[in-house]
Amino acid sequence: MKHLAPILLILPAAAMLCGCASDPVWKRQVFAFSQPDDPPTTNVQANIVALTRVSISPLFQSRSFTYRTAENGYEQDPYAGFLIPPERALAESIRGWLRATGVFGRVAETGSWLIPTLIAAISVNELYGDFRKTSQPVATMELHFTCYEVKDEVPGRIVLDKVCAHETPMTRKTPGALMAAWDADLREIMKEINSTFAKANSNER
Repeated sequence: MKHLAPILLILPAAAMLCGCASDPVWKRQVFAFSQPDDPPTTNVQANIVALTRVSISPLFQSRSFTYRTAENGYEQDPYAGFLIPPERALAESIRGWLRATGVFGRVAETGSWLIPTLIAAISVNELYGDFRKTSQPVATMELHFTCYEVKDEVPGRIVLDKVCAHETPMTRKTPGALMAAWDADLREIMKEINSTFAKANSNER
């Protein structure tokens, strides 16, 4: 029993280090990005868009939630994370936003036989809960959205190349509040991307 004492002391200390680990049961919580509530709109574009890639910075690829605690300091929560790898979770939600607005055209689902006329690729540069100001935690997200034309399966001109970042205040310092704030980040970023593409497309008509 004497040998067990140091181990028993380590466990509570580890829980205290987790910024959002507030569940007294110590069970792991898993989350996913939500889908838009609005039904799909009528696609006015003749394009078929395929989201071929969502890549995440190696700093934030873990399924565990990442918290920024200092300028160069980060922690990962062993008790809260994504249900599936975050790049897949984001891809599913982003396809939903593209589908709901119809601005880019019809969305080719994974495994679809539709031949895309537009290819979209996304790089996620930032995805973390920012706890540097403990009284004002925020969810941080930054996406680099690139979209280019395809003709006869050959890449063509780039029609959109945009970096969008957003921060949403968290209502509480909990994993659920962080996930809700990330959802809000993604919603605002996709609104900006859709609006930018719609304006550029309108100018070309």
